[in-house]
Amino acid sequence: MSPKILNKFQKGAMALAIASASFELHAFTLEEVVVTAQHREESLQDVPIAITAIGAEDIRTADISDINAISLRTPGFSMGNFLPAQPQLFIRGVGSNADGAAEDQSVVLFLDGVYLGRTAGQAFDLFDLERLEILRGPQGTLYGKNAAGGAINIVSQKPTEELEAALEVSTGSMGYWGTRGKVSGALSDTVAGKISFNYKERDGYVESLVANIDDLNAFESKGVRGQLLITPTDSLEVLISADYSEDSRNSPGRNTGEELFLADFVAMSGLNPDFHENLQSEKPHSDIESSGVSVQVNWDTDQGTFTSITAYREAKSDTRDVAFSADIEYFPLASLSNSSTEKSEQFSQEFRFAADAGDNLFWQAGVYYLNEDVKRIEANDIACGFLCNGFNPNPYNPADPSTSPLLLPQASTQQANETNSYGIFAQGTWTFNENWDLTLGARYTYETKDASNIGTPDGAFSILEAYDVEMDESWSAFTPKAALNYRLDEDTTLYATVSTGFKSGGYQGMAPTEAAASTAFDEESVINYEIGIKGTALDSTLRYGATAFHTEYDDLQVLVQTIQNGGPGPQLTQNAGSARSRGFEFDAQWQLHEYWQVSGTYAFLDTEYRELEGNLQAFEGNALRNAPEEAVSLSVIFDYPLANGRLNARADFTYKDEAYQDVENQEAAKMDSYNVTNLRVAYAPESDRWELAGWVKNATDEEYMLHNSTLNPGLAQVTVPAAPRTLGLTFTINY
Repeated sequence: MSPKILNKFQKGAMALAIASASFELHAFTLEEVVVTAQHREESLQDVPIAITAIGAEDIRTADISDINAISLRTPGFSMGNFLPAQPQLFIRGVGSNADGAAEDQSVVLFLDGVYLGRTAGQAFDLFDLERLEILRGPQGTLYGKNAAGGAINIVSQKPTEELEAALEVSTGSMGYWGTRGKVSGALSDTVAGKISFNYKERDGYVESLVANIDDLNAFESKGVRGQLLITPTDSLEVLISADYSEDSRNSPGRNTGEELFLADFVAMSGLNPDFHENLQSEKPHSDIESSGVSVQVNWDTDQGTFTSITAYREAKSDTRDVAFSADIEYFPLASLSNSSTEKSEQFSQEFRFAADAGDNLFWQAGVYYLNEDVKRIEANDIACGFLCNGFNPNPYNPADPSTSPLLLPQASTQQANETNSYGIFAQGTWTFNENWDLTLGARYTYETKDASNIGTPDGAFSILEAYDVEMDESWSAFTPKAALNYRLDEDTTLYATVSTGFKSGGYQGMAPTEAAASTAFDEESVINYEIGIKGTALDSTLRYGATAFHTEYDDLQVLVQTIQNGGPGPQLTQNAGSARSRGFEFDAQWQLHEYWQVSGTYAFLDTEYRELEGNLQAFEGNALRNAPEEAVSLSVIFDYPLANGRLNARADFTYKDEAYQDVENQEAAKMDSYNVTNLRVAYAPESDRWELAGWVKNATDEEYMLHNSTLNPGLAQVTVPAAPRTLGLTFTINY
């Protein structure tokens, strides 16, 4: 760990040691963590995969309500917030920034076993959850449509037989208000049901200095989930789930940045916007709807367990991103905005069969099918004022056309794609003596894409040319896996894993030319070598895991800024030849006293583009995107019984090193290092019927970025600032 991080923890560690010195240590055992990462219930300590598991209580008290909150607590996991409808998920430096209709993600989300294809369908609130499982590294055997970079399993709470109900209400600074609740219980002897809901809203925190806009990054979101658990016999279980969510934001509210031409020109004007201010006279927006229904059947027979998961999902998004805009007094400089509308539909079906073959062999096999249909319209709007009219020094005058902004024709693409993905897989674990397990698995994936794209040029800068193309392509891959588990003793397990993954090729979204639109980019493939140790110590009060890995990627798909006619063109997906990611990850949880618990993670990451082609060759040796060299999280929880109740307090600290956002490793497009501290203290009576909690997020008021990139050549930074310090209260009542 670097000295800069160690310095951050010295004072905190000393305070913690002093606080706990007055207590006598006892053996208070940590509860076992059960995961379903391999499609069966297993202890976290027995699974030969690097997994971060976050349970229901941690999800609630740490307020993990979106994917970004997951990334802050997971070693090797980083997230970019370019657009609310386009979360960019990266594990160990591998992910995707693409959003075209025929482009896929490297890090994949699953909701109760159902693959969530489009990024717009991933932008929903996390509530009423039993567990989160983040699987780091390629998951190419058991997971539908494959997962080249990693997988995130979102596991919701099932209906209960006993009547349970909860209602939570929160209020806070910046006009924050939220509520969520659930009711669960038996409807008959064989049917249990549950319904849960979530709603929250908050004002914005980025303000324009030149227009009456002070609510940039404000949001309103709502969601509902219903489930029926039907158990007609002891051997048959049917879970029917349906969910719907909406998310509406005045986002992304960007700032003007501190570097490149636009920032220099603004500074010359005498204006000096701070971190949460900009010069926009236009308001962005992001509106997202997602919904789905699934039926999961588990049937226990004398031969084994048959599982079927049938699912249908829809996602819609309507966004307008003001990439940059700068108006100084009465001189409209220039603005560039990107708008898109998208609708996606997907149907998936998975069949699995799992069984024990004797006492020493567990095996499972299955087939998978996905049909996904995406329609997307994307456009660039350019308004060119003072920068395009010969630097006319006259102020804006509506009666004088020479001072009016020049509205250029819109450049747009109309994209459509249908994906059909087929998979067949099998995996078995053989316990060949009391200490050794051998796991072998493989998957064959075959995928087709039928796509079309219509380009409409802008007629001025020639960002796009006119085209109307249809194309189709297919890809296939065989992705095996081997893992060896050795139980050193009853508390310690060592493992070594070789795993592979695959992501199919595709077609450009906003392609500048007919050739670019109709030419497929290649699939990416990965092989990962990993060794690790998992164990418990100190009478099971300490649980830990450590992993070292080396990952090789071939034809890694990366998003590259193009130059068209001397100016900024669309961003295109290119294959990066080969790339390497290697590093070390550590996580631990220590119940050091009846009242004190400490948990933390550390990740060291070393990434490199090893072989690049064409105009990218100059950047060989650069670091991968969203790959901070070091990342740390630390949580301290204090749970103290009172005469008439319980006091619970927690502090969550996260540090992430700087990370580049492009192949070129531009300093202006870099995410600076940052640290964030969240605090919470709560009181509950002895009965636990209610709880009152006060909380502070970003307690040190750290100014850090949610995303950063540039518009080339040297024009402007495109930066999304994170929220400043916020505080509030939450009241919960349980039945």
